[in-house]
Parts: sequence; structure tokens; C-alpha cells
Amino acid sequence: MAVFRALAAQGLDAVMPAHVIYSQIDEQPAGFSEHWLQQVLRADLNFDGVIFSDDLTMEGASVAGDYRQRAERALEAGCDMLLVCNDRVAALQVLDYLNEIQHQGSERIAKMLARQKPEQEALRADPRWQTASQTAKLLMES
Repeated sequence: MAVFRALAAQGLDAVMPAHVIYSQIDEQPAGFSEHWLQQVLRADLNFDGVIFSDDLTMEGASVAGDYRQRAERALEAGCDMLLVCNDRVAALQVLDYLNEIQHQGSERIAKMLARQKPEQEALRADPRWQTASQTAKLLMES
């Protein structure tokens, strides 16, 4: 959590929770968990960036039901963007669901897309990137 806390404080644009279950905290995979997305990320860490779902076609997402149910549960938990990879049928089912509920998208996505994307060199020169990189290295070593 130390990495997320530090990056959230620096204005991290987006995160993607995995389909992992921390059963001592919540029986739901993190990407379908209001506890992890709303309580921990949004409330505790004050994260205001975009939350991408993990790929909804993965086996780890099957606990949430069919593709439409996976999309519904991910949105209800707090995901802003749904990932449906390498499965056209699944993608069409999710799109049909989003059209049915007349999903309008997320203001967070529009805000993220409105930011100018830095060049790789400028990114690496940014003190926030350097701090995040150093913090990640230190955490990996300990």
C-alpha cells in the first residue's frame, strides 16, 4: 500500500486492480470489491484517478458471472473503464449491456484524456517520476 499511497498523493492518473482475493478483508476479487475501490482507493488514499478493471474475460473474473454481470459488478464496485481483451463475443456483450443501461462514461476518463501526454524524456526528468521510481526500487529491495 505504501507505493499506492505515495503515487496517489502525487496525482497518479490510473490504476488497475487485479482479480485477486484477499479473503481476510473481502471475499470479492479486488476489481469487484467496493471495499478496495471505494473505501481503500477513493476514501483512504484519496485517489481521484481512473480505475481500470482487469480483463473481464480472465478466469479470475468468472466468479462475478457472465460478461454482462462482470461489467455490472465492476462498475458498481467503482471501475471507470472496463477492459475486455481478445474476445469479440464478450466485448459485444459488454457493449450491449452498456448501451442498455445508457452508460455515460466517467468524468475521470475525460479528465485524464484532456491532459497533455508528456514525451518519454520529459517524463523521466519529472521529479515525481524520479521519486516514484526510487520509492519503488527501495520497496522492491526490502
